[in-house]
Amino acid sequence: MAVLIVAGLDTGGGAGLKADIETVSALGEHPLPVLTAVTYQNPSEVRGYYPLPSEAVQEQIRAVKASFEIKAVKIGMLGSGEIAKVVKEETSGFIRVFDPVLSSSSGSRLIDDVESLRTLVEGSIVTPNVHEAEALTGIEIRSVEDMGKAAKVLVENLGAEGAVVTGGHLNFTDVLYWKGRLYEFPGEKAEGFTHGTGCAFSSALATFLAKGLELPKAVERAKRFVEGSIRFSNAEAKAVNPLWELERNSYRWRAKEELEKAVEKLVVFGEKLNPHVAEVGTNFALATPLGEVFAVKGRIVRYGKTVKPVGPVELNASDHLRRALLKMREFYPEVRAVLNLRYSEELIEKAKELGLVVSFYDRREEPEEVKRAERGTMEWGIETAVKRAGKRPDMVYHLGDWGKEPMVLIFGRDAGEVVERVRKLLG
Repeated sequence: MAVLIVAGLDTGGGAGLKADIETVSALGEHPLPVLTAVTYQNPSEVRGYYPLPSEAVQEQIRAVKASFEIKAVKIGMLGSGEIAKVVKEETSGFIRVFDPVLSSSSGSRLIDDVESLRTLVEGSIVTPNVHEAEALTGIEIRSVEDMGKAAKVLVENLGAEGAVVTGGHLNFTDVLYWKGRLYEFPGEKAEGFTHGTGCAFSSALATFLAKGLELPKAVERAKRFVEGSIRFSNAEAKAVNPLWELERNSYRWRAKEELEKAVEKLVVFGEKLNPHVAEVGTNFALATPLGEVFAVKGRIVRYGKTVKPVGPVELNASDHLRRALLKMREFYPEVRAVLNLRYSEELIEKAKELGLVVSFYDRREEPEEVKRAERGTMEWGIETAVKRAGKRPDMVYHLGDWGKEPMVLIFGRDAGEVVERVRKLLG
């Protein structure tokens, strides 16, 4: 199925046509991109924009209409009132999702005629954020109730088929007014970059509608898609990542395979490794580039004179190592793997002989507020060890505390590096 996209170009690669194309493609449909305007921008600012002649936009739309069966249309940045008129005429009769772009997130105006956007609302499913909804309706929005009032005005006064006021700028709840009924879609703050959220949401909504979903279900699916695109956002573009599901699944598969092979090599150390397995068991964790962590379910345990993994490699199989690894990655993102062993002076001295950077933390020095916080010790400990070393630690140890076994953590840039370090430590 084809989804027509009418939008501007973000030269920073975070929003606009790029985000729209990636969203539609990631959701399994064919994007038909029509360019309305070229912006001059980077992740920090919009320096200006140039709208295409309306005739050029018109001919782009007519060209694809003549050759594709279009199931839905997403309309974003238009740039000029003349383009808005042409787009309204050429997309009449289609399922139309309209993201009324008034300005960039940095405040730069991206349309020369706000009134022209009101005319495009008619017959469209419109998806303004809080600021855009205020500009279109004149309603001051300070609550979910206000969002509902604005959505209702967009439908009953301005003629929208449906209206979704997105609440990312207010309370993370989106409000839909459709067929005389209000729907609320609560959300929660997703950590990550948010540039391009409006583009991704409206494109996802158009795609789900093209697939035949009813509007409330399509809104729910689009919202969850965008939350994922924020959590796995693109650090280079400082923007959402519409390809997050594809990348996540690819990274998961590769990480799982990498860790499985590393565990196989570790088990070969058998009798040499056995005395160093912690009483609580040893585990081996590996992070994907998106920050998800795989480990061995049930840990690696002593088995007679050798060792064996209790279960398979799975996502989030070790909370302890996951938190240690993610904290280390806050300081050194290149670190992707960690393994824990029973503490011994022998291991510490051998590590120093090998030239590894060794650091430690003392649980007895842990601040009371950290002790009282749920699951805060590991994060505090890794941060303390990193600061103590003054550079990237290869090994971090602690001497335990009441009811806590002394432990050694061996870090590496990948699972293979950790296995090699263990091999050398075992002699």
